[in-house]
Amino acid sequence: MNGNERHPALAGPGIMLLSAAIFGYFGFYVGPTSYNALGQFILFFAMLQWTLKATTIGFVIAAVLTFAAPIAGNLIFSLVGVISALFFVAIAVLDVMDQQNAAAAPPVLLILFAAWNGYGSWSGLKMVLTLREAAARRETMEPPAGMR
Repeated sequence: MNGNERHPALAGPGIMLLSAAIFGYFGFYVGPTSYNALGQFILFFAMLQWTLKATTIGFVIAAVLTFAAPIAGNLIFSLVGVISALFFVAIAVLDVMDQQNAAAAPPVLLILFAAWNGYGSWSGLKMVLTLREAAARRETMEPPAGMR
């Protein structure tokens, strides 16, 4: 399998664009601002806002790349998902530690989203790496084109 072949275990661009739409909706349209009600900059508010936006952009890039190179697109999709899950956990921890400001998002929801996205992305990442490794083994075992 080269980087251009589809495999049934890989995510397609449709699910990536759906994920981008969900993250984009919350990141660009109804998401939090970086400031509290008093106009003070709050780091974890900004982290949530930019995590949602950056994840949206990463998912769109992965979807577009998946049309040409499914393995590379899925690798990016999985990595972006894992990184966003880690940021969700960090934001939830900062949110719980901050007693002065309202929550950027309910920490329980952030942890649930982190678990959901993290598990799916980690599973996808393991699958992509397994497929890449199998493809590399197959390529080294095939005879040169002139000797078939």
